[in-house]
Amino acid sequence: MELRRWAVLGVLLAGEWARSEALRAPEDDPARFRVGINLGVLTLPRPLLIEGYARVHPYIGVAGNWSYFPKFASDALLNWAGAQSDTTKGELNDFSAWEVALRVYPFRGTFYVGCGFGHQNLDGQVTEKMGGFTGVASGHVESWVVTPRIGWQWVWRSGFAIGVDLGVQVTVSHSDTLVVPPGTPPDVEHDARDLVHFGAEVPLPVLSFRIGYHFG
Repeated sequence: MELRRWAVLGVLLAGEWARSEALRAPEDDPARFRVGINLGVLTLPRPLLIEGYARVHPYIGVAGNWSYFPKFASDALLNWAGAQSDTTKGELNDFSAWEVALRVYPFRGTFYVGCGFGHQNLDGQVTEKMGGFTGVASGHVESWVVTPRIGWQWVWRSGFAIGVDLGVQVTVSHSDTLVVPPGTPPDVEHDARDLVHFGAEVPLPVLSFRIGYHFG
């Protein structure tokens, strides 16, 4: 809940900033050359994002980003992945990715159609404690992913920028390692397999609301 409150507060503050910027200075020519940096305010599937961006042509833009899911906020994701239950606890040690992306602006404006290509890491473990017994199983997945998306990129004359996009992340290839020590309870092994399956095969929704500063 605390993370959600901060996310909502960030979106409201960014919206107020954008409104004040819009009143002071109209949007610049969207097709002009510029470079900039964007920070994620509300992003899925990994909430922390930093992005470098360049509008290299009236119809073409390129971007590169790195995103990360902090360990302290991983419980909701692990519940979705099926790695939590009444008797087991999942831990997400790493959920990060990098991506390079091409954006095509078909109308020479703010709207774009794009596709990203990148690499994702997911590493976690599942632990069960019952009485004096502790069972642990772990999994690690490295995936190559593509992310088709649509979005909008607005830039004001001051350099202030807002970006929004929607898409889906799809795995094209992966390698995984599942470590299940002898004697591990079946439910722990099952939860660890669910975690590996999530990182290796499940398409993930992509949502990104970003603010930044652009030069050009």
